[in-house]
Amino acid sequence: MSKDDQLRRDSLAYHASHPYGKVRTVPTKPHATQRDLSLAYSPGVAYPCLEIEKWPESAYKYTAKGNLVAVISNGTAVLGLGDIGALASKPVMEGKGLLFKAFADIDVFDIELDAKDVDSFVETVKRIAPTFGGINLEDIAAPECFEIERRLVDELDIPVMHDDQHGTAIISGAALLNGLEVVDKKIEDVKVAVSGAGASALSCAEHWLLLGVRPENMLLVDSKGIITEARRDAEDINEYKARFASDVDDGDLADAMMGADVFLGLSAGDIVSTDMLRGMAERPLVFALANPDPEIMPDVAKAARPDAIVASGRSDFANQVNNVLGFPYIFRGALDCMAKGITPGMKMAATKALADLTKEPVPDSVTQAYGLDIIQFGEEYIIPKPFDRRVLVWVASAVAEAAVADGMAGIESSEFSVEEYREELESRLGLTHTVMRSVINRAKSDVKRIVFPEGDHPSVIRAAHVLIQEGICKPILLGYEDRIQRRKEELGLDFECECVDILQDPRRKGVYMEKLAEQRARKGVTLYDAERLLKSRMYFGAAMVQNGDADGFVGGLSRAYPAILRPCLEVIGTDPSAHRLVGMYMMAIKGRLLFIGDATVNIYPDTRTLAEIAVQTARVARRFGVLPRVAMLSFSNFGSSREMRSNRVEEAVTLARELDPSLIIDGPMQADTALVPDIQEQFPFMKFTGPANVLICPNLAAANISYKLLDHLGDAEMTGPILEGTAKPVQVLQQGDGVREVVNMAAICALDAQRHAQETL
Repeated sequence: MSKDDQLRRDSLAYHASHPYGKVRTVPTKPHATQRDLSLAYSPGVAYPCLEIEKWPESAYKYTAKGNLVAVISNGTAVLGLGDIGALASKPVMEGKGLLFKAFADIDVFDIELDAKDVDSFVETVKRIAPTFGGINLEDIAAPECFEIERRLVDELDIPVMHDDQHGTAIISGAALLNGLEVVDKKIEDVKVAVSGAGASALSCAEHWLLLGVRPENMLLVDSKGIITEARRDAEDINEYKARFASDVDDGDLADAMMGADVFLGLSAGDIVSTDMLRGMAERPLVFALANPDPEIMPDVAKAARPDAIVASGRSDFANQVNNVLGFPYIFRGALDCMAKGITPGMKMAATKALADLTKEPVPDSVTQAYGLDIIQFGEEYIIPKPFDRRVLVWVASAVAEAAVADGMAGIESSEFSVEEYREELESRLGLTHTVMRSVINRAKSDVKRIVFPEGDHPSVIRAAHVLIQEGICKPILLGYEDRIQRRKEELGLDFECECVDILQDPRRKGVYMEKLAEQRARKGVTLYDAERLLKSRMYFGAAMVQNGDADGFVGGLSRAYPAILRPCLEVIGTDPSAHRLVGMYMMAIKGRLLFIGDATVNIYPDTRTLAEIAVQTARVARRFGVLPRVAMLSFSNFGSSREMRSNRVEEAVTLARELDPSLIIDGPMQADTALVPDIQEQFPFMKFTGPANVLICPNLAAANISYKLLDHLGDAEMTGPILEGTAKPVQVLQQGDGVREVVNMAAICALDAQRHAQETL
């Protein structure tokens, strides 16, 4: 079976699997009772209707209009398929709806219009427009698409965008800016050859001129050759093509590409030869964007011109110019500020946001998604990857900010804060992002020094860059300074932070050695032993915290958990108010924030330890802004099993209440009793109602199994393990943690350091 045959079979099976298609609607309000239905429909629904009649803008408050986009096509120019008709285009439009939802949390109705003439298409869209917050036009043939978009933009008061035109323009524009930066060329000096004169090509050309390309330096080529002044009055040259007529001799694509610095292809596959590439200027940019087959395959282009930067629309090569980097986020920003349209300024803001984001360090989650060890700005990375979730925050916020500045938004500039809006966008990335953003903001208020014993580890170095850039903490990296500097250069990072070579640091044989020997004298540690132990970065890092040269310790990427914990316990010790150390995970799952303990430290806790685990886990939950409802879990509900009573858990509940009389806690109970209110109704004596948010497992095995099952099967967002109970702030990472996890744990450690500082005042 050929590759195409296999793809056809897989695609048909994918679309035909139950439920059919790719999108569906789901209720967003309660509807289980008669009262719910009376509010959702008659008679209660009359009240929002009357409010909207008086104040039309309140539709954004009382209906889904503000998060609903229409994806509309007549099927006359479906990508790679041509004029296949309205109905046949429906799978593509459903796919577009899926992308809107997946990448920007925007709901979509796909609408396929059996209307090829401009007047009927425009009139139909105008009549249904009140339903929507925005209109995304798709796969409409040129030149009709230009007139359709122009009229709808003029006649509607919601954002309208033909993505085939502007999406490619916005994204290719970002690639152009970054590509020229890499090859060190000025945009006003470069010569550009454009292959194609359809909707995408013409819109790209227009956008590139706004970016700074000079009109006299751009040549457009259609199927009959260069669009010249001599051809301006020809039948095949419409008003949209005529705007780009050049005062040059007639010629073909090869002539246009001769000496060009940039090639932009939005035409047909395999029309560019290697000889054409060899005729281009030094270090050219080759954007072969025709789909599904580019004008020249990227590997062929790179072989012919090794000095070229090559981009295409394909996901199997570097520098994919993919419209999903644009339309979801442009509409997200436009909807959220109730924009009346999409201005050139908003499009330009999107282009520049994409260009700027490309130069930021790339998270591990992105590199892992693409099976790469490292991604950094350069020849093979001039545009963000489609699965980089940060694009939502960068592009949508830039678009909304530009809409407000252009006077296109439905809100006043005094009502808009780009910082607050960026935080709102981050909340769409998951509950953990929302919680951690609060932690990070609080950490910034009093910046603490956090020591990283594995200072030369790539993830630590990249995390240090983020921590400094965002002002979360002052990282101290332990390791050979020259090795750390080499790693920074390899990672393409340039930042300054404190680095400590522990073998050369005088404190090792001085104050640290003496203090450690004094602390551990009755544990058999001599001065010689202390000097030897402090050759370990783990012991030295802990000593920095103990002696006040750092405010917190974060490590564990390259060592087993006990190997990190032991030096910290020996040097820093436990908090006098804590009976035991406790390790817990914060997990966000299905909109709930849960804390699970103890999952890392206490193997089979006794009664007192179980009570301490409950109290300390609840204490951490409060720091994250959660009012704890603690469930002590077991195999039975409140001793219901006659064969085996959970005496240890029952006693721990009583003791926990003595340790913290304000604590809302109950148990022992089964996990479903802790989480399901309907089951809780069977036990009216319970001390809380509603789902518990702190779950205390009877032993480490149960907690460890629980959080790993939730992580892998429940699609939970996990932060931790969060360590509680050391005398000074310590957080232990897991082997294999990425940059995001290191940053999060450093922020938690910094916040804990603030608390310690306040308690010692």
